[in-house]
Amino acid sequence: MPTAIAGKTRLTKNGKRSLAGLGKGQVFATDQPGFRCCCVPAVLAAFITSPTHPCEDLRGLQGPRMATPCSFWRLIEVGTCYPGLHPWYGAGCVDPSGTLKGLPNKFCTTFPYEGHMELQIGCRLPSDRIIYWPGSCDSPTPDYVCN
Repeated sequence: MPTAIAGKTRLTKNGKRSLAGLGKGQVFATDQPGFRCCCVPAVLAAFITSPTHPCEDLRGLQGPRMATPCSFWRLIEVGTCYPGLHPWYGAGCVDPSGTLKGLPNKFCTTFPYEGHMELQIGCRLPSDRIIYWPGSCDSPTPDYVCN
């Protein structure tokens, strides 16, 4: 078993998430039937941006085994679930090694308020073209193609 590193999540041998040290990742079970690649929608990280803390370093969430292979990621503001106006600040696919393809090194805001942000992992059932995301805000969404 690899050594735990603070601020990162890791996958156990049976594909379940565990926390590494005092990381921001959320534990979730992989026993929900039907999701592709044993995927269950989850929040990988949550943070708040503000005028005094406009940027969040995302480099600790890059690299292999950060999410279930074949899943999807999005960076979304979740402070209020206002229908149709739930802003996304990036999205992409998770490659076969569990790396979030295209995740930037950091996220910075220019807004003058506290932004409640989540880095979410979404999953698709093999039988449809819909991505299911954690929580109740802006979920589910149409599938998109990953390169």
